[in-house]
Amino acid sequence: MPRKKLQSTTPRPAKVANDETLDLTSLPPANMVVSLPEGATDLRKLNFAKHYGSGCDVVVYATQRVLDRMAKTSIESGGKTLTAASLDTYFSTGVSYFLPFCATMASALGRELRLDDIDRQFIDHFIAHLRQMGHRPGTQRSRYQCAKSILVAMGQSGWIARDIFPRNPFPNSNRSYKGQTALSEPERLSVLRAMKVDMRKIIKGSGPLTSYELVTCLLAITARTGINPTPASELLTDCLHPHPIKKDRYVLVSFKRRGCTTHIQSLRRTADVESMVSALPDVARIIDLVRVRNASPRQASHYPKWLFVYVNRDNRNAGKISRMTMNTLSRGIKSFLDRHQIKDADGQLLKLNVMRLRKTFENRLFTLSGQDPFLTARLGGHTPQVSDNYYLEAPESAEKDWRLMGEVRTKELLDHGKIAPLPTQNTPIARCRDTLNGECAPKNGEHCQKFLACFRCRSFVVTGDDLYRVFSLYWALVQMRQKMGASAWKRVYGHIIRIIDQEITPQFDAELVSIQRQRAKVDPHPFWRDPERLEDIA
Repeated sequence: MPRKKLQSTTPRPAKVANDETLDLTSLPPANMVVSLPEGATDLRKLNFAKHYGSGCDVVVYATQRVLDRMAKTSIESGGKTLTAASLDTYFSTGVSYFLPFCATMASALGRELRLDDIDRQFIDHFIAHLRQMGHRPGTQRSRYQCAKSILVAMGQSGWIARDIFPRNPFPNSNRSYKGQTALSEPERLSVLRAMKVDMRKIIKGSGPLTSYELVTCLLAITARTGINPTPASELLTDCLHPHPIKKDRYVLVSFKRRGCTTHIQSLRRTADVESMVSALPDVARIIDLVRVRNASPRQASHYPKWLFVYVNRDNRNAGKISRMTMNTLSRGIKSFLDRHQIKDADGQLLKLNVMRLRKTFENRLFTLSGQDPFLTARLGGHTPQVSDNYYLEAPESAEKDWRLMGEVRTKELLDHGKIAPLPTQNTPIARCRDTLNGECAPKNGEHCQKFLACFRCRSFVVTGDDLYRVFSLYWALVQMRQKMGASAWKRVYGHIIRIIDQEITPQFDAELVSIQRQRAKVDPHPFWRDPERLEDIA
């Protein structure tokens, strides 16, 4: 039989640059497997065999071709386009639900499903199908988005129409999703104590580290740096570099492929080696230990530049040299929890993963920085909006902590001599009794610049002449609400607005307040004219 090439008859306005023709001579094809690039997961193949023979072979083959093309592009780009984990997610979360639905539609139509059957009505039926499965809106949305990613690629190749997707079919689905929460303080301390026990044994030992010991080292690094799981598992042997300025510090360099960004983090190196036994060792020492102890298996493997390389000791892969993957990490964390029997607040075995440690790290940064969201986001390696929406959690004491600790001086009291005017220094917000040695000052010869912490500082002073600057900050914070989102903004800045409205404003003449409020709104103080200045003062 002569070979023939079939193409979708879907009408489209014009061909695109990467328009391709599907070769449908014989289906199913001889090769029904897509090979994945090497990545953070153990999965290396996507098998489409079970989806063929269900009345939608053309759609299955088009899907296979799309994923195969994505995999090849990923290999050529070194994983900078899509990782193996992303392709696996497209397949397991999207394709594995879309293709069975296609088989159902083929059965309902009583014929083979064609590519031109995939139109807006078809997509609407698929969305309804996902909703009827009874899963959470967030899960429905994830399955739809993964399937849509493949269908969009088909549209770009000219196999199906492009404008077939409804706008936001799962509104507010993110509200039903509850991400990983940070560890409570007792849970954090329990995890750190368990890490110290394991790290003491690792330090006192000799020879190459096992996969479990490497997982312990990775958890210790995460607890001290807040690094993301995939960049942590893919650290290179030369990830530590001398600090360009400070001799007692190093910089940790990691790469986040999803954002194609390099994250640089400053680390302190402990000079006292003995301190590693009594406390959790610093990150630089842990990395040095892993690099030296596992040098032999690393050089004998296909991964000479990867830090976390080990010799398998399980029965199935005994003697095989592997590198850290997400599956290795998950198994190691389970063994860590089983070994130490760490419990949560309810007395149940603690649920732990790298993202919980990362969120714990970021929330601790938030507390130690005086609840400064911009400094926290900068150290966490993302934007304040991402930090506020996905990482920071308001502590139970937030409302109590954010109260006016300074002093409000009204003109009337000063005129009547009831309090003696003390020398103060102007700040971008109001005044300070001592910017060098005040309560929040660094006390190292430099002036205090923790302006967002002024309202909780006993050295803070507000007079009627300062209202213009106070309300200039007020309106700058109000402008940040649209950028951050209402809930995150309320959590981070709501207390400052409340202090100004309820504790400072009522103590001044209403007419003076109204004049200065309006003046600041129309012509804010130069320091607060650009809301981005809030990030600069971090």
